[in-house]
Amino acid sequence: MTSGNANLGATIQSIWTILIDNFSLGVEEWIPEANLNYFTVDVVDPVHGISTSGTYFIHDGQVVSTTHSGMLGGYKCYYTPSGVYSDGTIDLTIHAENTVSEIKEETFHLLYGYNLKFEELIDWGPNVEVITTIKASNLAFCPNTEGDSFYFQTRDLHSYDLNAAIYPVGSVDLGAVIYPQSTFFFYDRTYMITVSGVRDFAGNVMDPYTFSFRVENPI
Repeated sequence: MTSGNANLGATIQSIWTILIDNFSLGVEEWIPEANLNYFTVDVVDPVHGISTSGTYFIHDGQVVSTTHSGMLGGYKCYYTPSGVYSDGTIDLTIHAENTVSEIKEETFHLLYGYNLKFEELIDWGPNVEVITTIKASNLAFCPNTEGDSFYFQTRDLHSYDLNAAIYPVGSVDLGAVIYPQSTFFFYDRTYMITVSGVRDFAGNVMDPYTFSFRVENPI
């Protein structure tokens, strides 16, 4: 029984109790890039408590000066960099340790620039050049607004052989009905159709025959 209780106690000790949360950039409306106020993150352990001597920031692989402000169950940790350069990235790690020497780390990868996503779903149609413009404002390191534009070409429709059903009309003429893969056409454009592989009962193959048509705009 004693051995069983000891094993149970060891299991409880190994449960993770350190929580890292609320990473943020301490700014007002904007600040100069070389005068960043601070980075901050909350580190708490409601079971064992946090050791301030073992809890610190690591900036691009180097341990840096970290200050602590007490809060319920732990500390809010602050790091003020000497400068932030606007042409690169920042790897910032918080190394947290509680009073029973358990350690947890979390890394934040800060990118310079803007992270933009285009999520609007639009059917532009096949083989169309689409121009897109973007605008983004930076209120963290310096007050500025950047804009850009680009274009992309939508994919064209695939070409497929069309099935044809042929019905005898009278004694000589044969008519063919063509069923296209898509009925999506553009007005005022010319479309080409080629008929090939037609054989008579003697096995003679007709030369490929090509004709064109234009879909008129009803407006």
